[in-house]
Amino acid sequence: MMGATMRVHDWSASPLGAPETWPQSLRSVVGLLLGSKFPMFVAWGEDLGFLYNDAYAEILGAKHPAALGSRFYDIWAEIWPDISPLIDAAMAGEATYRENLPLVMNRKGFDEQTWFTFSYSPVRDESGRVAGMFCACTETTGTVQADRRARFHVELSERLATLSEPRAMTRVAASALGTHIGVVRAGYGEIDQSEQVVTVEQDWTRDGIVASLAGEARILDAFGPAVIAELRAGRTLIVEDCLDDPRVGEDHATSWAGIGCRALIVTPLVKEGRFRALLYVHEATPRHWTATEVMLVERVAHRTWDAVERARIERDLRDREAALRENEQRLRATYEHVFAGISEVDRSGGFLRVNERLCTITGYSREELLGRSFWDLTHLDDREADLERFSRLMLGKTDTYTVEKRYIHKDGHEVWVEVAASRVDDSSGHPLYGISVIQDIGERKKAEEYQRLLIHELNHRVKNTLATVQSIATQTLRGSETPVETREALESRLFALSRAHNVLTRENWEGALLHEIIGDVIEPYSSGGKDRIRCHGGRVHLVPRMALALAMAVHELATNAAKYGALSNWTGEVHLTWMMDHTPVPPLLLMRWEEKGGPVVEPPSRKGFGSRLIERSLAHDLSGEVRIEYAPTGLVCYVEAPLPS
Repeated sequence: MMGATMRVHDWSASPLGAPETWPQSLRSVVGLLLGSKFPMFVAWGEDLGFLYNDAYAEILGAKHPAALGSRFYDIWAEIWPDISPLIDAAMAGEATYRENLPLVMNRKGFDEQTWFTFSYSPVRDESGRVAGMFCACTETTGTVQADRRARFHVELSERLATLSEPRAMTRVAASALGTHIGVVRAGYGEIDQSEQVVTVEQDWTRDGIVASLAGEARILDAFGPAVIAELRAGRTLIVEDCLDDPRVGEDHATSWAGIGCRALIVTPLVKEGRFRALLYVHEATPRHWTATEVMLVERVAHRTWDAVERARIERDLRDREAALRENEQRLRATYEHVFAGISEVDRSGGFLRVNERLCTITGYSREELLGRSFWDLTHLDDREADLERFSRLMLGKTDTYTVEKRYIHKDGHEVWVEVAASRVDDSSGHPLYGISVIQDIGERKKAEEYQRLLIHELNHRVKNTLATVQSIATQTLRGSETPVETREALESRLFALSRAHNVLTRENWEGALLHEIIGDVIEPYSSGGKDRIRCHGGRVHLVPRMALALAMAVHELATNAAKYGALSNWTGEVHLTWMMDHTPVPPLLLMRWEEKGGPVVEPPSRKGFGSRLIERSLAHDLSGEVRIEYAPTGLVCYVEAPLPS
């Protein structure tokens, strides 16, 4: 394509002149780069006229095609101070190399931070004089940013783990985020019950460029109803210039100007249908926000919320344990007025006190119960586990426990109950007695059993439906003119989905283990008892949505490897590994598919359904990140996904 563009290009204004006047040395270099799929360019002559291939045109962005034949300096003026020493060295006959060099480029109408790995090599003409320079390069922006994000999340998790006060947590999160993405202000605000006013207790500002908003309460609608509507709907607000965004409008631009804000990202935290809090970053000048920056703000917002709420819950629990001891006498007075059985037992499990409701549940009178222990009433199959929990409670190894078990009614039938047990200690911390609240859950157990029957029937019918879909697809495609490869691909994808469904069905659709999902998917690719897909990883439980998504992705990777990659010959192997990163909240699943020993890999000219399924659908279904690298030694796929509770 670039060759055709060069043939019709107007070279009259180019310092290179018409192609037919070019020396053979330049023609040879141009032929080399035009035939390569790797980003390359050559700069020739005193004015360093610029020629490049299709792969490098993607790096140029909006600068292409005007850059063809132009002066090197005119094309990359914004990074000239960074690269000119390397160019001078190459033109002096010295080859240079840089790895992950940071460059601020303007190739899409705005400045963006990028990283590149490249080499500059001198090119000599027929006389042996250095007449130009040749560059082979690759953009490493995505890799560098991913590494920086990973380090940021680990460091933030470590800092938050050392804190117990919500205010300190919001300050640390705002400081870390603001410093990392380079803004003038970052903060965490909480919304009042009316959802009309935001209050910021702590924030972070850079070098006093703008004022702190800490301690201030502001009416949300003062910043523009359209803007606040975005937040109340739970959507992250992204504004690149308050003076040029129609959602802000002239009437409300003064509110933003009053706090020194010209560009912003605000992530709302809508919980249980209510606007509860927000995390914001502000910039004093217009700024283009990247998708990576927006995603980072959103992740930090939710992690901050989780940390703050966890700290508050822990504080509330501490206050409630103290209140429980103080209200012991009050609890005794309510024994006979609650619709639940209540009992106090000594350290051996003997009943000390019971209420009338417990008598109704068990069929025994108060006098009969006081002569027994709780395990006398407990079903023999449940007794050992219940005694073990009670022993741990009375030894101080746990403060409370809840258990579902069966009592044997006085007339001999089973009674399902839920027991919530705790312990009362004396002033020195020694256990005095145990106290339990007992609920009759017989009706609930009947409903659960009925639900299990319904789920079993549903699983059976869905499995039959999948088989029917596969049969219909097979019969339909068999009688059509659809290529064999298409039919096989469709059938194999349906078969992979069916295998994943089988695993989930075995677990009643409560989830599945990752190694079982992978084992079922790759089983067809085991040959002659030799497993060429080597798997290694710990025990990871997946929710159904993640299990199905990963099953389809691994199937696509294995199918591609069998057709074109490491499994297409007799020597290649695939190493599939996974691990859990417990430092962030929620924890992350890190998975890597790496092919070795197959044919030499080149990046595809276009992406097929399988690649799109992996990179787009998988990332969406996992709410995570998926990246495929076409390394010459073999395809590598990285998956990073949060695991929900």
